[in-house]
Amino acid sequence: MSVFVSGTGTDVGKTLFCSLVMAKYAKSLGLKYFKPIQTGSDSDRVKVMNLTGLNESHFLKNYYTFELPASPHLASEMENTQVDTDELSRHLFSIKGEKILVEGAGGVYVPLNRYFFTMDLVEQSKLPLVLVASTELGTVNHTLLSIEAIRRRDIRLLGVYFIGPENPLRSDNIRTIIEAAEIGLLGTFLLEERKLSRQEFLDKVVEEFDPDRILPDILFP
Repeated sequence: MSVFVSGTGTDVGKTLFCSLVMAKYAKSLGLKYFKPIQTGSDSDRVKVMNLTGLNESHFLKNYYTFELPASPHLASEMENTQVDTDELSRHLFSIKGEKILVEGAGGVYVPLNRYFFTMDLVEQSKLPLVLVASTELGTVNHTLLSIEAIRRRDIRLLGVYFIGPENPLRSDNIRTIIEAAEIGLLGTFLLEERKLSRQEFLDKVVEEFDPDRILPDILFP
């Protein structure tokens, strides 16, 4: 089963979450990574590839790539084109039986065109969803609103994964969200203050990420 990875906003850690899962489980589970829509030149596909050191065979090509680092609806308009949401939904539906991490652009209400949002894409493609959230100030509001919006749709929410640095609010933010939403906690990852090398990242993944190895059974049963 393919899984859609979305977030509570931009830069909350979706690409890092995908990198963590791919680094730890791609070879043993035969996983692939797919970023359907990439905006801007800073490719998330390349980021995951560089961090994990995995062979290119684990990475599917972007369906759309736009130059402007902005929401897909605007980035595509600037190139006088439009995301074919029907075609993209059909494509994601067609791969739902495979083991693919599908990373969305930004949060669940990012517009792919003027009238179609990431939420619509996930619902039409019938993929289960993982929500990645920050642990910093503001995350309670952002995450609970995202969960409420997801639950109004025909979308299976697998749980929330938290990523962020150490701070005084971290533990209580996570607890508050999990208890208020009565949602499954998929795990947490503590961000380092400095950028890790690939080897440091891989060592940290093996040691700290998903220590009880619960994610394969939840994401790819």
